[in-house]
Amino acid sequence: MDQPAAQLESEPRAVYPPPPNVQWIALIGLQIFFASMALLLLPRGFGALVANLALDAWAVYLCLWLHKLNPEFMSIFWCTAYIALQIAFTVPGAPIPLHSRFTFFAVSLAMLAMVLWLVTIYVIRAELHFHYNVSEPIGLYLSGVMTFFFSFVYFQYHLYNIAQLKQRNGDKPFYYQGGPPNP
Repeated sequence: MDQPAAQLESEPRAVYPPPPNVQWIALIGLQIFFASMALLLLPRGFGALVANLALDAWAVYLCLWLHKLNPEFMSIFWCTAYIALQIAFTVPGAPIPLHSRFTFFAVSLAMLAMVLWLVTIYVIRAELHFHYNVSEPIGLYLSGVMTFFFSFVYFQYHLYNIAQLKQRNGDKPFYYQGGPPNP
């Protein structure tokens, strides 16, 4: 029961919101600028917290965009859990007494925060793979090693290229080959 190709092409395709159209170098520049301003202008404890949250802002934005693509995606949950733990770990002005049980608790929170960060970036990677290989098949591949070292900058490199291809191609299907679009 094969359908003719003309019938398949005439079926309406789902229209998804385009990925964030921000170059990865601009993302790095903005993150450095906001983190630097927070560290320079705010008191020491608050500056570090706000600098970390400035770096996390893009993660939240990306997770919200993914949640718009598919409400079943769970990256926003993991990102929120990470940020809540990060805030709890870096409570401004909280002294950490040396050689106490609290030190063990603080180190445990820091380790858990690192694990949650890794879970968050790999959940986002899996969701991007699912969306761009199943829901909107264009052939996206994200390296696990590059994800580990560069996470959101690496994601944004590919998302910017996809946004450019979508802008150029309109509704026509295309296959993403992992680099900047050719003119």
